[in-house]
Amino acid sequence: MNALLQNMVEYWVGLKMRLVEAVGLTNDSMHIHGALLILFVAALVLRRRPDSVWCWLIVFLAELFNEYADLNGMTPGEATVEAALHDIYNTMFWPTIIVVFGRLLFPRKSVIGTKAGESSDLADQTFEKPTAI
Repeated sequence: MNALLQNMVEYWVGLKMRLVEAVGLTNDSMHIHGALLILFVAALVLRRRPDSVWCWLIVFLAELFNEYADLNGMTPGEATVEAALHDIYNTMFWPTIIVVFGRLLFPRKSVIGTKAGESSDLADQTFEKPTAI
């Protein structure tokens, strides 16, 4: 298992370094863009809103893996705790804002008139004939 994890870390670090060179952005901006990309891809795959805690958790797990790779000394200049905390802050800032404010500003829609545990399906209701005019 440890060898598999080490191979994944080596592959990821190589891919990350090539991606940074190809895109030409700084490490900090790559963290921000990557976090938002992962958040929205997770929302599509999980079929959830981007303000879902599950989508946020996927971004967080991806960032923890990235920092694990950095702390193993594979990425130049990124093998310190201070750099790891800085990267976690940069990565998780906007996904956290999206989760918090998304839930506050755009609450989930509930069916009006239903009580907790009650179905909103019309099959539960008795049929009433319309009044004749």
